[in-house]
Amino acid sequence: MRAVRFTRTGGPEVLELADLPAPQPGPGEVAIDVSHAGVHFADVMFRRGQFPVGLPAVPGLEVAGTVAALGAGVTGLQVGEAVVAVPTGLGGNAERVVAPAVTTLPLDGLDPLLAAATACNAATAVGTLRGAARLVAGDRVLVLGASGALGSLLGRLATVYGAALVVGAASTPERAARATAHGYQHAFEYAELADRTPELTDGHGFDVIIDSVGGAPREQARSLLAVLGRHVVIGNAADQDISLDANQVWYDSFTLAGYNLGGLLARRPDLLRAHLAEGLRLVADGTLTIDVEEIGWDGVAEAHARLEGRTAEAKYVLRTA
Repeated sequence: MRAVRFTRTGGPEVLELADLPAPQPGPGEVAIDVSHAGVHFADVMFRRGQFPVGLPAVPGLEVAGTVAALGAGVTGLQVGEAVVAVPTGLGGNAERVVAPAVTTLPLDGLDPLLAAATACNAATAVGTLRGAARLVAGDRVLVLGASGALGSLLGRLATVYGAALVVGAASTPERAARATAHGYQHAFEYAELADRTPELTDGHGFDVIIDSVGGAPREQARSLLAVLGRHVVIGNAADQDISLDANQVWYDSFTLAGYNLGGLLARRPDLLRAHLAEGLRLVADGTLTIDVEEIGWDGVAEAHARLEGRTAEAKYVLRTA
């Protein structure tokens, strides 16, 4: 089968097209003939060595296609059925991938292009806002990294879930401007937040800050939080974490929380499946929308480069045929 792989970590140039044996499903797994595969920022993080991964590795965390084979013990799916899946062991940028049955759902008429574009981010948006952030009606919400594929869904969904104020922040004026098209009432550069937050929140600060960025914006977040506010960490795009004395959470009366798909799969796969199903339902009914650009095999490295360089203006999806 054809697949994109990397045999060493590094820049987008380490990605190569290879001919690999097709994987077979084990117990509780599903083999999927992939028609569409999302290119996710997490793929960039794995490829550049930010997280440990066995090499060689095939990137890809979200796919749509048809069931090719079922592992032992799998029920509720049939060979030939159209599905969307989150193959949490990577491997999605290939003509066939194996995914846990628990993170494989029937497409039920959803466009496979949209399914592959949104599976991870829609699940993360639901789980972050409903689960980790415990968002309630009337909350004031700040999303760091608001112009990205995940940020665009978080802005819309926070409004749907009843937030009274939804503010986005991004690294440049151009990216901040793009965020206003995705449900944000206001959007600013990170450097503007300290000055604008008191005015926007009547001096209280934000009840919820969603942080997929890390680095200096993460360091700044605590000063922007309301008393009893929730700082929710869902990524580290800058590859720059911060150190925090746990006593500071006590002293400043705030909550530090997080959301990670892999962490849920390991401990609460049923909850991950529920978040995935809810996210895809919101995509199917048009509540969550996203700009998508379909690419071929020769476009994956360029997609990585644009994601890493913060120049992507759409979600990239590999069409395998």
